[in-house]
Amino acid sequence: MIRAWLPRRFSASAPALALLIAAAAATAAPAQDPRTEPRSVTVIGGDASANRCAAAVMANNIADATIDTCTRALSYRRITREAQVQVLVNRGVTHLRRGENELAVADFDAVLAIDRRNAEAHLNRGAALLQMQQHGPAIAAITEALSLGVREPHKAYLNRGIAREALGDLRGAYEDYDTALQIQPDWGPASAELARFALGRREHLANVLDTPTP
Repeated sequence: MIRAWLPRRFSASAPALALLIAAAAATAAPAQDPRTEPRSVTVIGGDASANRCAAAVMANNIADATIDTCTRALSYRRITREAQVQVLVNRGVTHLRRGENELAVADFDAVLAIDRRNAEAHLNRGAALLQMQQHGPAIAAITEALSLGVREPHKAYLNRGIAREALGDLRGAYEDYDTALQIQPDWGPASAELARFALGRREHLANVLDTPTP
């Protein structure tokens, strides 16, 4: 049964929520409002530029200097494969925070060219696609991240729910929001989505009861 009474999300709200897991490879960064402060990957770099790149991204510094520092780290001829992956993710996260979604996708694609099974790159790529309102590809990327064991699956489920709801899959969206809350009980964003669904149901029933019987 399609729950047609459930409220549909305005399309303009999805890009803001996409940032919720824009960089879902967790760091020890201070807790922030998850709707506005994506987290980044910690880079264990091969040189000082890689370490400065990681520090700038964890500090939510989205200035041009952060992009330049990460790019310099990638040019270090002795950079390890692991460090290269992490710097690319961090630079992609910075592009994503700057609203440069195509550049972010390019960095995450570069990660996947090195390591196809990098769950965090798939998840970050899905967040970028969601911000671009490419909901079908976003669902595919996030689902792949979940299958590979992403570090913060509750955030992945929430973003996939947003994409599913945008495509009209209300049951799937509800299930993803509910799963997110089961993984992370009392988590504000997932609780808010489920509360919105419940409110929609109550409003629908009230409208039915107020409708005169023919």
